[in-house]
Amino acid sequence: MSILVPEFSLYGERQRETTREFLHVEEISARSAARNWQIDTHVHNGLLQLLFVFSGSARIRLDSEEKDYDAAFAVVIPEGVIHAFKFQPGTAGCVLTLDAAGLASASPDGSQMFSVLRGNAEVLALTRDDTAARVHGILEQIKAEFAQPGAGSTTLYVWLVRSLLLLLVRATLRQADAQPDEGMRETAERFRLLIEQHYLDHWPVSSYARQLNLSESRLNRLCEKRYGRTAFALVQERLLLEAQRRLIYTGAPVSQLAYELGFSDPPYFCRFFKRLTGQSPGNFRGRNRQ
Repeated sequence: MSILVPEFSLYGERQRETTREFLHVEEISARSAARNWQIDTHVHNGLLQLLFVFSGSARIRLDSEEKDYDAAFAVVIPEGVIHAFKFQPGTAGCVLTLDAAGLASASPDGSQMFSVLRGNAEVLALTRDDTAARVHGILEQIKAEFAQPGAGSTTLYVWLVRSLLLLLVRATLRQADAQPDEGMRETAERFRLLIEQHYLDHWPVSSYARQLNLSESRLNRLCEKRYGRTAFALVQERLLLEAQRRLIYTGAPVSQLAYELGFSDPPYFCRFFKRLTGQSPGNFRGRNRQ
């Protein structure tokens, strides 16, 4: 598959840094100020990124969606998500880039540590209570350690990043106007992870439910409560998102993409795409290709 969107370790750098293995942090201005406060469309594979804006505003692109946001907010960008930024000049904040696999391996409970960063990208408001100030304080500690690392730096990073993610989890729960339900949250995360693993296999909802030891109706109730959509709709959305990504950022013909996406024939894929978007794959590609 020929990927057209640029892939970077850090923006503008094709090779991953080797001096700091697990983490990189820098001010927003470090890369954007010299580029007219704009970071063009790109993707990171193998890295997870958190963008924090404490003053100013930005136009954020995540996959095919683009929207303006005012401070204070955080952007969660899982690996493989196509993104771009256009900042208001003078915008203040920082970008935290994580090798989650490396950091998690250094943590005694690393399997759960980065679950907040799995799944879809999202923008989280940090305007409630003193959330922005607390997030800013933790980032200042991360930046201080990054500037002058010492003995046990990796362990310190693990605890600081864990604290940061817990604050983002709270922001996620508040933004959804939901009460923390650990059991429901973990099951929902397992479902989203299963979708990532099997959406190209076109699993029916019954297969997902069986893997989660739930009935189909219970899985649907969980999805409706947490996401406002049925389990089937979530699987379809993920498949559609991948189709949109490949139509925009690869040069493969629609017929080839249909088979790559697990459809039995191209007309079936075209009907699926038009049902969910109101336009054919070819028209979508023509309107959104850069």
